[in-house]
This record gives sequence, C-alpha cells and structure tokens, in this order.
Amino acid sequence: MMSFLSRKKIEHTIPVKSIDPDAVSVLHRLNKAGFTAYLVGGGVRDLLLGRTPKDFDIATDANPNQIRRLFRNAFIIGRRFRLALIRFGDKQIETSTFRRSPEPDEIESADAGTPGALYQSADNAFGTPEEDALRRDFTVNALFYDIASTKIIDYAGGLRDLAKKTLRSIGDPNIRFREDPVRMLRAVRLSARLDFTIHADSAKAIARHSGEIMQASKPRLFEEIGRLFTYSKAEEAFKRLWETGLMADLLPTVADYVAHSGKAKSPLWKYLATLDAAGPQLVVDDRRAPHYVYETSLRFAVLLAPLYLERCKIATAEGKIDAMAIAEALVGDVLVTPFSTPSWRVPRLMCQDIANILDSLSFHLSPNVRRNRYFRQPCFYTAFTFWRICAVAGENKSALPVIDSWSAAYEDFIVGHAGERPRKGAPAADPAEFESEDEQRDSLFPPKKHKRRRSRHRRHSPRTDAADTPAAESAADKAQIKTT
Repeated sequence: MMSFLSRKKIEHTIPVKSIDPDAVSVLHRLNKAGFTAYLVGGGVRDLLLGRTPKDFDIATDANPNQIRRLFRNAFIIGRRFRLALIRFGDKQIETSTFRRSPEPDEIESADAGTPGALYQSADNAFGTPEEDALRRDFTVNALFYDIASTKIIDYAGGLRDLAKKTLRSIGDPNIRFREDPVRMLRAVRLSARLDFTIHADSAKAIARHSGEIMQASKPRLFEEIGRLFTYSKAEEAFKRLWETGLMADLLPTVADYVAHSGKAKSPLWKYLATLDAAGPQLVVDDRRAPHYVYETSLRFAVLLAPLYLERCKIATAEGKIDAMAIAEALVGDVLVTPFSTPSWRVPRLMCQDIANILDSLSFHLSPNVRRNRYFRQPCFYTAFTFWRICAVAGENKSALPVIDSWSAAYEDFIVGHAGERPRKGAPAADPAEFESEDEQRDSLFPPKKHKRRRSRHRRHSPRTDAADTPAAESAADKAQIKTT
C-alpha cells in the first residue's frame, strides 16, 4: 500500500561527498541528456544508516540501449532482467530502467492456488519511478535519492520502517514471496545483517510458504546461502534461517543436526560465532582459484565441521573410519544433491576443497614434524585457519598451544622465504606484514619474466610435383633398368 510519503521529496541526510564520484557522474550525465535518474536500493538505505554501501545502483527512464549509446564504457547483461553495467576500471555501476510489475499474462501461472504460481519468468516491462519502487522487495530498499534536488523520494514508507528497524515486504507478502521465493531468503539475510526485525505479516508469510523455496533457481539459492556468511553475521543469519523454517527445506541435513544437538544451544552456533569473530582477519589461500572460492570453501567447511566430527565419532565407535570418504559424503548430502540440476551443479573444485579442509581435522598437529613441507602446500593456510576456528569453537584448549607454535613457525617461514617462488603454490602470508595485497602477493609470487622468443619463419619453396624432381627421375630410371 502506498504511504502518505508518496510523490513527496523529503529532506535528506546524505552528503554528496559520501556517494561514489563515478555514480555521481553517471547521474549528472543522464540528467544532462534529458533522462530522469536516481540513486536507488541498498546504497541509499546504507547511507541513511551511516554504513558504507557495497555498491551504488542507479535507476533511470532511459532504456538499456539508450544507456549504452550514452556511455561508451557500458554493456548490457541479463535476459530475465536486462540492465546496463557502466565500467570504471575494476568497478561497475549497475544502471537499470524503471520497471513495473508484470501483468497476469506475463507470468508463468495466474492460478494463485497452485505451488509456484505468480513466479516471474520475465521482468523487462518498463514503467514509471513509482511503479519501479512498488515492485521492489522491501520498503527500505525502495528509497530513491535525487541528485538534482538532493532529496529522498519515498514511495513505500521506507523511511518510517528504517526508523523502526523493521523489514517489511512491499504489498501482500504472500504474493510477493510466491512471485520470487528467493525474497524469503533475502529477508533473513538483510534482517540479520542490519539487525532489523522482520515484520509480523512478512514472518507469517515466510512460515506459510517456506516449502516453496526450492522451486526457485538452484544457482540463485546457492549464491544467497553463501551470502549468509558475509558481514560477520553468519551466526545470526543461520539462526534466523532455522527459526523461520527455511533451513529444513534448504539444508535439511544441517537442520536435523541442530534439532537433535540442542536447537538454540547447538554447537553449530558457536562454530559460526567463532567464524564471525575471525571474519576481518580471515586469510585464505588463493593459488589455484580466485580468493572468494577458498574463502567460501572455508566458510562452508566451518558450517559442516560439527556434523563432520559427529559422523567421524560414530564411525570410530563402529570401528570403520575413512575421514575423506565421510567428508565427501557430507558435502554431497548438504550441497551437491539438493542444489544440482541437469544444467548446473555446485563447482567441483569448491566441493573438493571443502572436503579437503574437513579432512584436515584428521591430521594430528605435532611440534616434531617437518613443518616446512606443509607450509609449501597449496591450501595449507586455509586448513590452518580452519584448525584454529574449530579448536576455539570446540574448546579444545590442548590444541591451542600447538597451533600457536605452528603459527610462529609459519611466520618465520614466510620471512625467510619471502623471495622464493614455490613450484606448486604456497599459503598466503599474514596481511598485517604488508602494506597492500599486491605487496603480499608479490612477496611470495614475484611476477614472471617472460623471455621474448623469436618466431621461426619457415621458408616455403614453390611446391613441385614429386615426380618431377631429380631424385624421382633417378629412382624411375633405376626401376626401369631392373625390369629390363
């Protein structure tokens, strides 16, 4: 329902200098070209809350092709939701066109009584700024900032909910969550991150439609689950995931463990709390894959750690234990099987890394082993960080002194081998020892010096028939002599 704040511009509390300069330039250029353009979404919300936005999104009445013609550094992406990305170096400004909610004939099913009804398969119907605001998921994400008047435009009552720290769905939450079930998962994540309370109507709708969550796209669901670990809010996010009933549908194996291990007092929450505490100082290996792959693998490994230890304990009591097989089976049960489709599956490298990290718990830390050979191994420091988290969460005080001795030895190793280039990769060093990430990377992995090779050009002589060559003629003569 539209609030009394609709169509009104409210005095802002956002200084222009806190907005990304590239986003400001995009807004000014669109306005200069005769288009309406606003800063929208989470960027406006975070600025009003005094937070640093992760990114700055823009909405305009210019269509994607017009945006691309106006900006030479823009390119269009998306099929279900076409938008333009304006690139500034490594940074991208997401610029979308004002959209409206689809008509009944534009959605897969208009029968409100069937599961999956109202699910949107297309979202490229352009509309007005008000229609664009009212089609967004939550009121606090429907705030617009007008750079020309430096005012906030509120069509859905987002400022009121922002002051009350309430996450409220725009419109009927029963309909909105059936349009896109991923919104239920987003509600859990945003409420945990912002420390907001989910509105009663939205919470009831989540409980009512939680069983429809798996009808959404599996890649989108897996991505949203990975986002629950961000901003050092994993414990609170997964607690709310369990309280709302979504965990039973998304991660049934984890939900069963929480149910029989103490529910609100389950050891899982302490593991996630320890992960959150280590978040800002979290250092992982990134030798074979991008940094986020190892970081995500480590986080999922922490989520599965208490389940893995329980299965290992059961297997030990039965006299049959294969730590690696248990780790691979657990990863398959929790991540691979529920989220695999004929056209998509969880990255195999990530699954193997999670299993390797879990299996590292079977390695007994000893002060007498040759540590250098372990320091040179890829993914060592990821496993080492995992050991420390599990030791703290499991209150294994006897392991902490050994871990500290390994940490000191590793720091000495990094200092003594700063100029060495390992053959198969090496763990990342402590970032506190370096002024920048580039310096940290180059210390162990200096840039390769590629030798310039001259291209070898073959001289091609005119092609001649083999029968016309002197050798061929002499061979023919000899054959004739033999026959005669």
